[in-house]
Amino acid sequence: MSGDEEKTMNNRLTPSIRRDFPYYRRLWTRVVVILTVSAFLPLAVLGGGLYAYLSRSIKDKTLENLEMEAVFHAQTIDAFLSDRIRNLRLISKNNSLQDLTAPGKIEEVLGSLRLERPYFQDLGVIGPQGSHLAYAGPYDLKARNYLESPWFKETMARGLYVSDVFTGFRNSPHIIIAVLGQEGDTRWILRATVMSELLDNIVTQVTGQRKGDAFLINQNGLYQTTPRTGGSLMTLSPISVPDSFRGVCLEETRGFVRLTTWLNTVPWLSVVSMEKQDIFIDLQRVRNICLLVALLGGFLMVLAILLTTDNLVSMLETKQKDIHILDRHLSRIAYMASSMELSKGLLSDLTEILSNLHVTAALIREKDSINGRDPLSGQILSEAKRGHLLIDRFVRFVESDNPVVMDLDLNRILRRIIDFLNTRLIEKQVCLHTDYDENLPLVKSEGSALSQVLQNILLNAAHVVKKNGTLEVATSTFDRAAVVTIGENGPGLEPEDMERLFRLDHRTARGDLGFSLSISRSVMERLGGKIFAENRPDQGVMIHIHIPFSFFGKEPVFSPDPSAPGDAAGHEN
Repeated sequence: MSGDEEKTMNNRLTPSIRRDFPYYRRLWTRVVVILTVSAFLPLAVLGGGLYAYLSRSIKDKTLENLEMEAVFHAQTIDAFLSDRIRNLRLISKNNSLQDLTAPGKIEEVLGSLRLERPYFQDLGVIGPQGSHLAYAGPYDLKARNYLESPWFKETMARGLYVSDVFTGFRNSPHIIIAVLGQEGDTRWILRATVMSELLDNIVTQVTGQRKGDAFLINQNGLYQTTPRTGGSLMTLSPISVPDSFRGVCLEETRGFVRLTTWLNTVPWLSVVSMEKQDIFIDLQRVRNICLLVALLGGFLMVLAILLTTDNLVSMLETKQKDIHILDRHLSRIAYMASSMELSKGLLSDLTEILSNLHVTAALIREKDSINGRDPLSGQILSEAKRGHLLIDRFVRFVESDNPVVMDLDLNRILRRIIDFLNTRLIEKQVCLHTDYDENLPLVKSEGSALSQVLQNILLNAAHVVKKNGTLEVATSTFDRAAVVTIGENGPGLEPEDMERLFRLDHRTARGDLGFSLSISRSVMERLGGKIFAENRPDQGVMIHIHIPFSFFGKEPVFSPDPSAPGDAAGHEN
């Protein structure tokens, strides 16, 4: 088929192919949707489940760590107050009332306490009548009497007192720690003052660099330390004070997590409040990573789905075009086959006409021989015989044979095909060179199928060879097989054309008949042989056909018919 014919065919195919595109585009959309849903549904279920489990685990672990920090924070405050109580009890036990009230002794004791840690602001010894027996500190409190003070009464009754934060006589927020000392029947109180700023420093350390707040409140809800956000010392807190409980109470409010626990030393409630965004920063980081991975994975999956589906649909569209082209070829072949069936009647009529001419020429020749004239009828008689023989040979050549495996003479088959091809070669002024191996053994194969392969290759060579070109046909043997080599000096093949030369849908730049070449390869594979091409060193292409001497292909379907015409070694067509 020429380039113009192929272009015309493609133009004819375009409307049909275009009508197929919407179907494939709809198929493309359907496949993309199905694959996307199939890919994302498990991803969403598994990924969502894993994310929920992971986020819950991280959240629980974070809250557990916060509870541990809250408990440790409360224990730190308790330890601070217990140490101060222990300091005062140790002083009251190791020193008598006479020693503590001796001139300069109380100042010495306070100095030793402040030397280690400056927790105590002042220190005083108060007698059973509520008056100072000795005092060391920055305030003038010796004239003060505490007989009616609640803390004095409770200390005398219980032996220990830790006050809430209050201002007292000094008008400065502080707490007092008082322990009871006794010598015989004489009882006295050792009292020390701790400034509230020390508690503030200890309490606020729990939050560190995190955003939040930590403070203490007493049973009445009054702040015992200064909160960072809202409120002031000794004012009422908005938190409702719960009944006493053990452990840590965790509450999640809008944007905050609050942990509360009661102190053991004093009836104060330790409150730690932190922003969720700050304490759950690891959870937020995991959420962002999961989201990023999901988006990236989704993008890659969608990209893979689109590329795969597009490639699949493109292949389907290409195959659809190939099917249309094949359909055109098959329609043309069917038309040619039906035309050959019709031509049998025409050839029969021509044979009858030639027979009549033969008889008439014979009569004229006989009459002319009697009259003694030079018979011109001899030429008519000779051409009539020749035409009759050609028609008979052509009918036998195109007549379909049963797939019978028999001994075949390849040289004879090639000569017969070249006889019919000779006219076309003369028209193109192609020089034919043959190199037959006269000692070539017979091959056992299907005559009709093998003839079709050789005919297709020779027709393709005659099609691509240029005018005044050269066509070479040779036979030889190689590795228990007969080899038919058909070469021409037309244009060579590009590497990509060489790889796809025998493909049904491929047509080379020089015009090789891919349809017939593809059929030839399929037939040779069925017959147990092989066919391949290579560029000639100088110019052109050589096609090698290897036919095994013994038949290794699929057995024929039909039984051999001895009466059927063929190219067996002992038959002449």
